[in-house]
Amino acid sequence: MLQGFGLDLSRLPVDTTQPDQACFDLPGRVEFARVDYQPAALRLTISVPQAFMSRGTRGYVSPELWEQGETAGFINYNFNGSRRRNKGLETDQYYLGLRNGLNLGAWRLRNESSVVRSSDRPLRYRSNRTFAQRDITALKSQFTVGETFTDSQVFDSVRFQGAALASDDGMLSDSERAYAPVIRGIAETNATVEVRQNGFLLYSGSVSPGPFEITDIYPSGSNGDLSVSVIEADGRVRSFTQAYASLPIMVPSGSLRYSLAIGQVDSNDELQASPGFTSAALIYGLSELITGFGGVQLAEDYQAANLGAGVNTGLGAVSLDVTRSVSQPDQQSRSGQSLRVRYANTLDVTDTTLAVAGYRYSTEQYRTLSQHVSDTDPQRRVTSTGLARDRLELSVTQILPAQAASLSLTASEQRYWNLPGKTRQLYLSYNAAWHTVNYSLSIERNEDFGRDSDASTDHRIALSVTVPLGSSPGSSRLSFNVVRDSSGDYNAQAGLNGQVLGNRDTFYSVQAGNDSNSGSFGAGKINTTTGFGRFEAGYSQGQDYDAFTLSAAGSLVAHAGGVNLGQTLGETFALVQVPDVSGARLKSYTNVATAANGYAVLPYAQAYRTNWVSLDTRQLGADVDLDNAITQVVPRRGAMPVVRFKAAVGRRVQFELVRADGSKVPLGASVEDEQGRALAVVDPGSQALVLSDQDSGSLSVRWSDQRCQAAFVLPPRDPARAYERIRVVCR
Repeated sequence: MLQGFGLDLSRLPVDTTQPDQACFDLPGRVEFARVDYQPAALRLTISVPQAFMSRGTRGYVSPELWEQGETAGFINYNFNGSRRRNKGLETDQYYLGLRNGLNLGAWRLRNESSVVRSSDRPLRYRSNRTFAQRDITALKSQFTVGETFTDSQVFDSVRFQGAALASDDGMLSDSERAYAPVIRGIAETNATVEVRQNGFLLYSGSVSPGPFEITDIYPSGSNGDLSVSVIEADGRVRSFTQAYASLPIMVPSGSLRYSLAIGQVDSNDELQASPGFTSAALIYGLSELITGFGGVQLAEDYQAANLGAGVNTGLGAVSLDVTRSVSQPDQQSRSGQSLRVRYANTLDVTDTTLAVAGYRYSTEQYRTLSQHVSDTDPQRRVTSTGLARDRLELSVTQILPAQAASLSLTASEQRYWNLPGKTRQLYLSYNAAWHTVNYSLSIERNEDFGRDSDASTDHRIALSVTVPLGSSPGSSRLSFNVVRDSSGDYNAQAGLNGQVLGNRDTFYSVQAGNDSNSGSFGAGKINTTTGFGRFEAGYSQGQDYDAFTLSAAGSLVAHAGGVNLGQTLGETFALVQVPDVSGARLKSYTNVATAANGYAVLPYAQAYRTNWVSLDTRQLGADVDLDNAITQVVPRRGAMPVVRFKAAVGRRVQFELVRADGSKVPLGASVEDEQGRALAVVDPGSQALVLSDQDSGSLSVRWSDQRCQAAFVLPPRDPARAYERIRVVCR
């Protein structure tokens, strides 16, 4: 009974002094709980603190509702072609990228390939990757076999041929997917709890008197303290701040992430070794503040182990992990360690977001699995690009609300064991707005310190200004861009872009400018998005060259109902069927409409979540009836479910029903067709609006214990009329 009231029995204190069959003293067992019985009103009021109540999981959909989808094959294509003339020499270049798929039951077969052709090279086809995948509901994971990649959260990702099993966050509820704090407190009355981050309201909910525990908080960013307000019933407000910072590897308390892989390293080089290997990684939320993680990699003449933890401290989130490797590529053992530190935090006082990550390879003998495979090839060892010694990365973003601006800095420095000197990259940008004008200033600097600290420096400074030429969302925009590098070379251009004749799906862009090396130039392009793809054409011309480019991207889907063209497909997509109706548009999807076979390709859907699909009934016309214009679908990852709408198609006719004696048919009379299907109800004017699938036939009208028949013949269809009006005699 207590479970029926919504109590979480696992949270109730255990009383070993009472027998199992004794009455449960709720107020005596649970502090702040209250039971109030009012005999006169026959009312029983039970109040239990929120901390002892069962809590639903936001965003979670039961696996019973996950749809496996239907058998289908598809091709995703991305074509780019160009013809260039430079000083009289003409060259053609064509590229076609393909992502092919076949869904059979629970399995998803995928292939990624390309076709390349140019003036000096013949047509060449290459298959880049082929694999099969299916989800494992009981394990909340994805099983993959074929050419794929290992998980990259603990070890560096490796391409391999084999099998992998990895947890899928998409199957989890929102509160289990990402690390979030647990907020605890005590309410004195029936109170409202509000949680804000950076001034934005993240949560608002009611709690009963007593302790509360809120677990379904989803911060808008990975960092930034949370401001909690407890608003009591009498208006009193108590506030406190809860520190919060997170790193991508951190997970909620009790949550588990894992990945297993076994197979052969795929080096994409026929001359390079492809040793067999096994890789395993585990991430677990040890508490509300600490996430532990680790893993092992085993291959021929190679072993590596990793162990680390991430902690949410009051001063930000920090993670530390150590990897030890033992490599024997040439019968000589090499062992080393790699220490990695990551830190992230947001300073609310100054609106500064800081993320810093430091990698330090403590010995020259440390190797990743990919580096070990390279070491087995003597030629690659000699020409190696470098063994990383230490690397420092810094990313800082500063919000400047008074200037409606932001300042961001990204910097990194890398040193190597087997190469002299170091490399350093820095990127600084300032973005702001003045009224409707947006502008940005950015600086890029790359330094390569060679032997004897001689530095090769390359830097660029860029200014960009965008001015809208109107206040409407579709107004054209004027842009100015200037770039100058350390050698004094520059590129300056002005451009204009916007919608074509107010069409929100077709855009143009023209530019003109001057380059210090190639002189003056001009360019223009136009692109459009249709229900069956995105297409673009462009032309550019300079002093000694001109070029014409074409591109197209879309999909072709073959299924039991026929073949349909569509926009570029996501990992998970769907078909929409409106039987016998073409041109039915879908809301929230640009230019997606049913084709002549009544099907439309829905290019993307969110796996394991409820996706609402609705038709734009304004485009259907009067001759289509829908049972429901909105429905939902919950696809599994990679699935292609079919969303079916029940529709009736015919001619809309308003019948004026007159009895043989000239009197009207009474209000509320039922109108049926010859098969007894209900069509309409007679209105006060003895009229009935019917959707008829026949040009001639008979209507049956019933009321009380009486009935009559009305034969009709419809006139030829008039496209200018929304519906026909005819008078019939009911005998």
